[in-house]
Amino acid sequence: MSLPSLQHYHKRPYGAISPFRPELSQDGRTVIVTGGSSGIGLAIARGYLAAGASHVILLGRRQEVLEAAVAKLRHEAQTYEQSGQVEGIVCDVYNLALIERLWRSLEARVVFVRVLVLSAAAYGATETILQGGIQKVWSDFEANVRSPLAMTDYFYKQKSGGYLVNVSTCAAYMWTTMGPERPTYGLTKNSGTALLQQIAKDVNPSDMQIVSFHPGGILTDSARKLGAHENMGLVFDDENLPGQFAIWAASSEAKFLHGRFVWANWDVSELSSGDLRRQIDEDEHFLKVGIEGLTEKTGGMILT
Repeated sequence: MSLPSLQHYHKRPYGAISPFRPELSQDGRTVIVTGGSSGIGLAIARGYLAAGASHVILLGRRQEVLEAAVAKLRHEAQTYEQSGQVEGIVCDVYNLALIERLWRSLEARVVFVRVLVLSAAAYGATETILQGGIQKVWSDFEANVRSPLAMTDYFYKQKSGGYLVNVSTCAAYMWTTMGPERPTYGLTKNSGTALLQQIAKDVNPSDMQIVSFHPGGILTDSARKLGAHENMGLVFDDENLPGQFAIWAASSEAKFLHGRFVWANWDVSELSSGDLRRQIDEDEHFLKVGIEGLTEKTGGMILT
C-alpha cells in the first residue's frame, strides 16, 4: 500500500482531497462516470456533485439500478446545497456501437464533457487463460482495453480540453497476490493502464490530463460477489476515499502525475513535494507500467 519513502497513507477522506476545497471546484463542468450506478463509480459521482459539477452523467447497464443511483445522488446533492444536474444513461460501454451512439447524442445536445471517469471493469472468470479459451479471454480485453480506448477517443475529439481519470487496480502489477485465480483481470487492466499511459505520452496535459489510480480495498457489492465480507480480518477503506481522490486527480494540482499510476490511499501532499515529487519529476518511468527491474536507462541495448 505504500512506497518506501511514503510516510502517510489514508483509509478515509481527508482535507487535501475534500470536494469543498475551492482549488478542486468542479463548477461548470460536465462529468461522465462509467460504471457510475454503484460502488466506487457511484462514490466518485457523489464527490463530483459535492465539488459543484453542473452535470454528472452516470453510465450503467441496468435501468433500475441506474434510476436508484440517480435518485440517491439527487437527494444527497440537496444536503450539499448543490444544484448540479444528475442524469443516468443506460449504455453498455463494452459495445462500440452504443459508445458511438452515446457520444453522437451528447454532441447533438451540445453537451461538452470536461471530465471522463473510467470506472467500469470486467473482472474475468476464475479459470486459467487457456481454460477460458480465446473468445472469453478476448472479451475481457474488449471490456478493459478496447472500451476505455473508444471512450477516450470520443472524449479527446471534443477538442475542448479535459481530464481523464482512470480507475485501475493494483492487480495490474501484483500478479500473484491480488486475484491470481482471475488472470485476465490483472492482465487486461495492466494493458488498459499501459494504453492510457502511452496516450498520455503523446498528449499535452493541457489538452487531456490522464491519471490512473488504484481505488483501495473497498467492500463494494462487486467485491462481495467475489467473496469479500466484513469478517475477513481486514479494515476496508471508505468508498469516499477514491470518490474524492478522483476529484483531486481532475485538478491542476495533479498535473505532475499525467500518465502515471498511483494509489488513492497515498497522501497527495507527500506526492506533490519532497523526495517523491523529485523522483516523479526526474524519472520518466517511475509509477508507470513496464518490466520490473528494467527501464530504457538500465535495460536498453548496447550497440557499441
